[in-house]
Amino acid sequence: MGLKSAYLVLYNSVSCAAWAYVLGLTLSTCTGGNASVWSSVELPLKIAQTAAVMEPLHAALGLVRSPLATAAMQVYSRLFVVWGVLHTVPAAATQHVAVPGVPDGALPFGGLSLTTCLIAWCVTEVIRYAFYATKEIGEAPYVITWLRYTTFIVLYPLGVSSELALLYLAYPTIKEQRPYSLDMPNAFNFAFDYPTWCLITAGLYLPGFPQLYLYMSTQRVKVLGKKPKAKAA
Repeated sequence: MGLKSAYLVLYNSVSCAAWAYVLGLTLSTCTGGNASVWSSVELPLKIAQTAAVMEPLHAALGLVRSPLATAAMQVYSRLFVVWGVLHTVPAAATQHVAVPGVPDGALPFGGLSLTTCLIAWCVTEVIRYAFYATKEIGEAPYVITWLRYTTFIVLYPLGVSSELALLYLAYPTIKEQRPYSLDMPNAFNFAFDYPTWCLITAGLYLPGFPQLYLYMSTQRVKVLGKKPKAKAA
């Protein structure tokens, strides 16, 4: 095993363990509500998700074959939710958005919330990093490959809808307090309005999510649609 492969196995294995830890914390505290979940996962979640900034770099350096734009888009959207939404407005982590047509309280955790977001993220990442780690060593077990290219069908929509729900919950406070905003005049001769940036980011989900979902669907057909190799006589 070369140095590149050893590094990727280590990175993916540690990332898999980190997300498994966050998942364990989520499941063990979710009965206490979203506030309990956030207080337990905040630090490990920030560490696990921030570590993902290496992934676009891996793609840019050619260490992996993932499309750079896709990797960057995924990492940015996650970092935006963790740091730009939850860190900025922690109260959003304690609330939920009811699903239209479903009575409030009929769904676990009340509806779309931090908990549903974390379940989608954590399960996806544990499977994804386990797939990459085992694939770097040799051939990933079929069960992990199948999970990698099947669970996204449900988990990606759940994750995206939960991310947007968290932004929806945080936006009134963001609009009122305008954190990170910079008004003119100033020494930089540059203005920045964070509430507007949040709306722009939300708008990027419109082209971004279908593109990502289509990419994964295409990969699913490509990977799982392969005919089994015939055994030698």
